[in-house]
Amino acid sequence: MTFLRARRLLPILLLLLAGLPAVRADTPAPDRLLRETMQTMVSELNARREAITRDPVIVQQLAERLLLPHVDFIAASRQVLGKHWRRASRAQKLAFVREFRTLLLRFYSSALAKYLQEHDLDPAMFVFAPLRAAPDARQVTVHMDLHPPGNGKPVNVNFLMHRSRKGWRVYDLAIDGVSLIATYRSSFAGQIRQSGLDALIARLAEKNARLGASEADPAPASAQAG
Repeated sequence: MTFLRARRLLPILLLLLAGLPAVRADTPAPDRLLRETMQTMVSELNARREAITRDPVIVQQLAERLLLPHVDFIAASRQVLGKHWRRASRAQKLAFVREFRTLLLRFYSSALAKYLQEHDLDPAMFVFAPLRAAPDARQVTVHMDLHPPGNGKPVNVNFLMHRSRKGWRVYDLAIDGVSLIATYRSSFAGQIRQSGLDALIARLAEKNARLGASEADPAPASAQAG
C-alpha cells in the first residue's frame, strides 16, 4: 500500500481521535476510549455536513478543541526528527513542534472537510480488535480495520498510544504498515541534510501560511513541507 492511499484515509481516522473525552480518574482502556466515542463523533460530523460545506474551518475548530489535547506532539516530533531532535536547541524544538502540529491540523482538517462534502460517515466502517495488553502497560497498539465505502478491501490501522500524566495519548498512526511518523521522518531527514533544521522549520511555516490562507489546499503534501 502506498502512502498516497494511506494519506487519503487519514482524514477519516482523525475523527476517531477528535471525539476522545477529557481525561478522568476512571479513564477507560485505550481501545474502549476510541470505540465509545465513534458513534457520537460520526453523528456530530454528519449532522454538521451542511455547515461544513459552507465553512470547512468548522472541522479544524473541532479538531483544535477535541483532538489535539489527546495527541502527544512532543513525542511525535521527537521521533520524526530522530538524531536531529537531540542536536536541536530548545527554541528549534519548540518551533518545530508548533509548525508540525499546525501542518497536521490544517492539512488533514481540510481533507476531512472535503470528504464530508461528498460522503456520510458510518460507524460500521470502523471495527476494533480486542486489546491485547497487560493492565499496567505503558504503551499499547490499538488495532482496527477500516472498511471504506463501496465494500472496498478493509484497511488495517494501528493506533500507537502511550500512557502519560495526561492519560492515554496517540503518538503515531500506521495504515497497512505505513507509519505516519516514519514517512515524515524520511522526508524531513533529507530536507535537513540538504538545508538544515532552520530551513525545514521555515518551509513548514510557509506551507502552514498557505494552508491557513486557503483552508482547502488539495495538494498532496503528505510528508512534504511545501
